[in-house]
Amino acid sequence: MATFTKEQLDKVFHAYDVRGLVGEQLNDEFFYHLGKAFVTFLKAKKIVVGYDIRPESKQFSQSFIKGAIELGCDVVNIGEIATEMLYYAVGSDTSFDGGATITASHNPPGWNGCKMVGKEVTALSGSYGLSDIKELIISQNYTNTESLGNEILIDIYPDFKEKILSFLKDVKVKPIKVIIDAGNGIGGKVYDYVFGDLGLDVTRMYFEPDGNFPNHVPNPILEENVKELKERIISEKADLGIAIDGDADRVFFIDSKGRNPNGVYTGSVFAKYYAKAEKHAKIVHDPRVTSPIINEIAQFGAISLLNKSGHSFFKERMKQEGGTFGAELSSHFYYRDFYNADSGMMTIAMMYRMIAEGLDFTKEMDYLYSTYLVSGEVNFKVEDANETIAKVKEAYKDGSLNEIDGISFEFENWRFNLRKSNTEPVIRLNLESTSLELLKEKFIAIQNLIGGTRQNDPALKELC
Repeated sequence: MATFTKEQLDKVFHAYDVRGLVGEQLNDEFFYHLGKAFVTFLKAKKIVVGYDIRPESKQFSQSFIKGAIELGCDVVNIGEIATEMLYYAVGSDTSFDGGATITASHNPPGWNGCKMVGKEVTALSGSYGLSDIKELIISQNYTNTESLGNEILIDIYPDFKEKILSFLKDVKVKPIKVIIDAGNGIGGKVYDYVFGDLGLDVTRMYFEPDGNFPNHVPNPILEENVKELKERIISEKADLGIAIDGDADRVFFIDSKGRNPNGVYTGSVFAKYYAKAEKHAKIVHDPRVTSPIINEIAQFGAISLLNKSGHSFFKERMKQEGGTFGAELSSHFYYRDFYNADSGMMTIAMMYRMIAEGLDFTKEMDYLYSTYLVSGEVNFKVEDANETIAKVKEAYKDGSLNEIDGISFEFENWRFNLRKSNTEPVIRLNLESTSLELLKEKFIAIQNLIGGTRQNDPALKELC
């Protein structure tokens, strides 16, 4: 029987999921023990398990299931899925004590991991569950049982499709020209199954699932991974572009001018829609960039709820507050009507709905880009993240400080957020301002204070 040390597991247990290198950090033995620890922590009698399209994900899921069954837990195996389909399975059936999907989301080939939720899609995180599960794997003090659980195979695709399309049932979808890049992740398969009959003019890019990701890494937040899609949007005069991340819980939209708006700009469009539709709608958002959402929903009397970034923290806040909609800069979008969870396919459905009801996405982006000037998220590799953040904090101590996630300082005509990454050894900087000149001045000043090595360029090239 394999043993695991705290040092080993600290490298793969992160703020809100498990993620690591296959072979070097993750193997069948690890997932076998992860299944046992998961069931023990939840005291689970019945769970759901799925997996993504990476080469070893199915095998790892079987190891996870083996560990769970040995503790007398029944496992419903829903096979190859998008992560949001796990949330649907657990959220729509209260008999489940939780669920897990084997996935490394948008990470490059060679990575894998696991996203886990408890009953009613309660997300596991560093503050709830993950540290307990890690300790259980180290101690191997699992629940004892004399009987084995059962594995049951279920095709969840038909019910999931019905759920997503229910948000389009009373509108006539506009037959726009769309180009979609699935990045060889699971998203192409799921998109075609759910939306294939809508009659849209769809051009498909890299829809064939391939966990080696031969064309590009399925992470649309990086400019190099949407460059081709943006070029085709312009050259083929498409109305809309959609880029889907590796496990399909995020989608990114490209407008007809080839612009790839961040999750705050797109989130502002969605937040305003819900703010108009529902009196006193509660909109959850993260602190990295705030004005496009706060200002746009205020005119409709909606309530703005600032929250720490990360899917587990958003799911928890949505549930606690009765949130209507949640938006992260990373383009994770959360819906009360989807079990407080993030869903790429629901995001697509809601975009199609808004367009059917009259939204001109490009025109809306014209307004947001000209009204709210932002740097985009810029990463810096530094020697000591805590020391660097402390130095910046001291330099700007005259501003209004919020520390819900990193440090956010607000001044009369500008604000910034600086935070450590939950998944990479970098710190991330976001600025917003009412003028380009002020944004440029403050960006250069903070960049000089941070030092280190800049990992990517600002969205506004004038800031370079």
